[in-house]
Formats: sequence, structure tokens, C-alpha cells
Amino acid sequence: MNGVTPAFLLLLSVLCLAIVTVKKENIIVPLIVAMCFLPADISLQILTLDFYAVRVVALVALVRIYFSGDNDRIRMNSIDHLFIFYNVLGAIIYILASQDRAGAFIYKSGSFVDSVILYVVIRNAIYSKESLHLIIKTFSICVVVLLPFIIFEYYSANNLFAILGRSAISIRNGEIRTSATFSHSILFGSFAAALVSVLWAEYKCGRSVLKLMAVVCCVFFVYTSSSSGPIVVLAGVVFFLFFFRWKQYSSLLFWVSLAVGTIVHFARESPIWHLLYVRISVKSGSTGWHRYQLMEAAVKEFRDWWLLGYGDMGPQWHTKYWAYTHATFTDVTNHYLLLGVRGGFFTMCLFMILCYKVIKTLGAYSTGQDAMEDQWLWWGFTVMMLAHCITFLSVAYFGQITMLLYLSIAVGAFARDELMREKQEQAYLYS
Repeated sequence: MNGVTPAFLLLLSVLCLAIVTVKKENIIVPLIVAMCFLPADISLQILTLDFYAVRVVALVALVRIYFSGDNDRIRMNSIDHLFIFYNVLGAIIYILASQDRAGAFIYKSGSFVDSVILYVVIRNAIYSKESLHLIIKTFSICVVVLLPFIIFEYYSANNLFAILGRSAISIRNGEIRTSATFSHSILFGSFAAALVSVLWAEYKCGRSVLKLMAVVCCVFFVYTSSSSGPIVVLAGVVFFLFFFRWKQYSSLLFWVSLAVGTIVHFARESPIWHLLYVRISVKSGSTGWHRYQLMEAAVKEFRDWWLLGYGDMGPQWHTKYWAYTHATFTDVTNHYLLLGVRGGFFTMCLFMILCYKVIKTLGAYSTGQDAMEDQWLWWGFTVMMLAHCITFLSVAYFGQITMLLYLSIAVGAFARDELMREKQEQAYLYS
């Protein structure tokens, strides 16, 4: 066992039992609880295989969905195909580029469970608009329950989730950086920042103390994570929530932002990522300079990684560009670049297209709703996906936050289904 405690085993067992016993419409609830409270990098080791918490939960849920006879309810659409295709392509390229191909195959097989199977499970757990409200309500309860744990960690420098195997505390410049059950404070803060969008949207759908308190809790979690990235993401979330009344101009905003970014890039002596990572600094002691150097190295070494990436060797940029730091590996703190150096430029582009399609689908569906409550509900998920895309610039996803990403994409695929269904109904009426 790798960091497994009796309490961890107990919670994992209870959640697995809940998955197989709750109504199929409520299977998303234990999945969300696992997302918030089970450390994702703690694993049960059987022979040479690692069964991480996320992996176990995904497999149990998949078996439950299969035996419930509900496994053929979903017909895959373009978003589903994009998600699976980019994962499969990335896995094939990674294996081909690796020196230890057997080891790479085992690693990517585990990653396949963590990504595709978990996505399929979450996709099948969304039945209707009521499922989305259930998802947000569950998150609301979870973040309120997390509040006393975070307060204790922030003011005492002790993590109560040590009982589950998560005892590490991060301190930078004398400032405690809370992480709860997450592997890193940035991931925890980014998780909380992304949730603000859907929690606020649910509050706009129907006001209550619990919903407002959940929003406040997430804002507090971003603050206690003491990281620049989550603070910037939260600012972006607030901006896009404020942009709700002009959401029909989202496409115009995108193209204008792209044009302005291009002009700024070529007008400055330094590239635009120097402005983003070095000039715009929220917290002292942030690692923006490293992220800037990472982008510089990626551009300079493009011809080496664009086709197949680096496989299991990984980029060795630290030995060439910042050897003076005595770093032992190249920490790719950029999710887009991580996909590139592991799966090549085409895998990275497929992922970007997927993100764009999800955002466009969710935004269009929100704009097309008649009821203001429905507009807010779908706009909340639109902003949550936008929050992920901003976060990708400063951290590579791993652990529980990947579950939130897959949930966001699955909701986008569900919105795609609803759009297609409504178009078919309209065509039938006018035929």
C-alpha cells in the first residue's frame, strides 16, 4: 500500500458501497464526494499495478452502470468523440516515443482508466437538468463541510486530512498554502475558483443561505491557497459571470481578445507570455519566471517535440535553459504544453479544439434558453470550462481536479445532446 490509512480504506469502501446501492440517478453524488475528500494520489498496490482512489471509484461505477442496464443510454456525439480521440492519440504517440514501451503501455493503460472510463462514468451519470442541480447542490454541501478543515489547516499549519494520508503542508515566504486532500495548493485553489461559477449560477437560480455560503467558502479557499494562479482564475470567473448580460457577444469577445493579444505580442519587445507570467504577479514569490522560461524553451525546442513529444524521457529543458537552479527535472507547469511534450502538437491541438467546442456549445445553449434560471445554470458551466482553460496556463492537471475537468466536458456533451434533440423536435414540428 502507498500511503493508505485505515480511514482512507474505510471512506473508499463506503463510497464504493454507495455507488452500487444508490439510485442510478444519484450515482454522481458519491463521485463528487470522492472528488472532494479522497486523496487521488494514494493507491492500493496489487502486484505491479497501482489502484488509485479515482481509478477504483471509476471502475466500480462502470460496473454499476453496466449491470443497471443503462450503459447504452448515451449516444456519443462530436464532443465525446473528440475527448476519446485525443486521449487515444496521445497514448499511442507517448508509447511510440518512449524507450520503455512496455512500461509506457502500462502507464497509459492506467491513465486510460483515469480519463476515458471516468469520463464515460460521469457522462452516464448525467440524466437531465435536474442532474446538474444535484451536482451543484452536492458540491455546495461538500465545500461547506470542508470549511472547518481549511480554517484549521490555514491557522495551525496542520492538515486534519492526515487521517486519510494527506499530511503535507506547503509554506512559502512564511505563508501557509492550504491544499486539503489535494496534491498541491494550486490545484486546490484552482478547484475552488472553478466551482465559484456554478455555485453562483445556482444561487441566481434560487437564493438560499447554503448556496451563498458555498460561494463564500470557495472564495476563502482561493485566498488560503496563497497562489497567484487561482486568484487570477477567480478574477476571470468574476469577469465572465459579470459578462452574463452580454453573453450573446461571447464570440466577438473571443476574436477581439485574440486580435489584441496578437497585436500586443508583436508590439512588445518581449513575447506576450512574458507579460502574463512575469509582469502580472499577484503573490510575492510566485514562480511566474519559471513558467515564462518554460514557454521560451517550448518555442525554441518546437522542432524536437511537435511530432511525437518526448515519451517517457520527458523534456530535459532544465539542463539546457535553467541548469543554474539545479532542478532535477523539467516541471511542465502548463497543461497545454504537458500534452504537447507527451503526445505531440496534434494531441495538444485536439485538446484545444475540444475545449473550444465545449465552451461554444455551453455558451450557445445558455443563450438559447428562455428562462433566466436556465440561462444562469448553463452559463455557470460555461464559465467553469473557461476557468479550466485559464488554469491550464499555470498548472498541469493531476489528481482530483481532473474529475472536475471531465465533469465540465461531460456537461458540455450533454448540452450538445440537448441542442441536437431540440433541433430534431423543431424539424419534426415544421415538417
